Amino acid sequence: MVVVGAGNIGSFLIAHLGRMAGLGSVTVIDRDVYEAGNLASQDIARRDVGRPKAVVQAHRLRRMHPTLSVTAIVEAVERVPLAFLRGDVLLACLDSKTARRSVNESTWRLGVPWIDAGVRGPELLARVNVYVPGPDQACLECGWSAEHYATLEAEYPCDGGQGGPGRTNSPSGLGALAAALQALECQKLLAGDRAHVAVGSQVTISALAHRHYVTRLTVNPVCRFDHDVWRIEPLERRPEELTVGRVFALGRGATGGVDPLRLHVADQPFTTALVCPSCGRRRGVGLRLCGRIAPAAQRCETCGRPMRASGADMIEWLPEADLPSAIRETSLRELGFHAGDVVTVAGTAGAAHFQIGEAS
Repeated sequence: MVVVGAGNIGSFLIAHLGRMAGLGSVTVIDRDVYEAGNLASQDIARRDVGRPKAVVQAHRLRRMHPTLSVTAIVEAVERVPLAFLRGDVLLACLDSKTARRSVNESTWRLGVPWIDAGVRGPELLARVNVYVPGPDQACLECGWSAEHYATLEAEYPCDGGQGGPGRTNSPSGLGALAAALQALECQKLLAGDRAHVAVGSQVTISALAHRHYVTRLTVNPVCRFDHDVWRIEPLERRPEELTVGRVFALGRGATGGVDPLRLHVADQPFTTALVCPSCGRRRGVGLRLCGRIAPAAQRCETCGRPMRASGADMIEWLPEADLPSAIRETSLRELGFHAGDVVTVAGTAGAAHFQIGEAS
């Protein structure tokens, strides 16, 4: 099982997972640390303030369930290698549309069911949405309008996590209610009780009006997301053992194409330079996956503030035809790839998807 987000909802969810029978492993993902202000709305102790949320909840799970295999990842979900999101189910407890969009697309690529939980404090609303990837199933983005995309958080991929999403400021009881709904849907899903799981539905409880709503989610024929579930081929070699040229060769063999190919990593554009938005200083970084540049390397030498990748320096798809021989011979590790990343190689004949190394 994978849990993304350990705040108002996720911190309460952990207690339910620790008591869930038949659970073998849990990965907890959250990039933030607990603050003193979280004590009023999240299921934590004062000793947890200042510590990474994922680490705190992973320790809590191990205390509750000593035989459970638990992994803590302190990182934004958009930057976590895709393979680490694979499980029997993913539970999302997020207050960021950008992060939820990333989870939606990642789970669909992997073919992993996911349950999205959310709250709305002023109205005392708690809700869960259950998504199971499939050709006739609605995804998160099926219900999005142009306004949803326009209001996605304006966050640069290389900004070191600056300017993140706002807090929900919801009461602890509401987060606990959403967590309980999410845990119960998860138990039914894992038990194979599809007749009673809210697949393709949103379940909302109004604690203010004492009402319960079930809304059916419908497939949007013009959804911006393609809904493709990928066939991903695992590779035994780790990033340091694979060159860019070798990956292109594997892609050509898998697709059978003869035309030039392109290389891409979902949610991980490449960049060649960083720019300081404060003083304007520009620094070349060679060719790197943008989200894998260490925060210390993003500091401006002139003013000390975080540097960012500008649009002109970012590359979504790496074109084979334009690559110099030195880049072709470069290892994936040198470009910032991690074990568990999924790289797509595409051309007119089709696309192939490869998982680098092994995600443990």
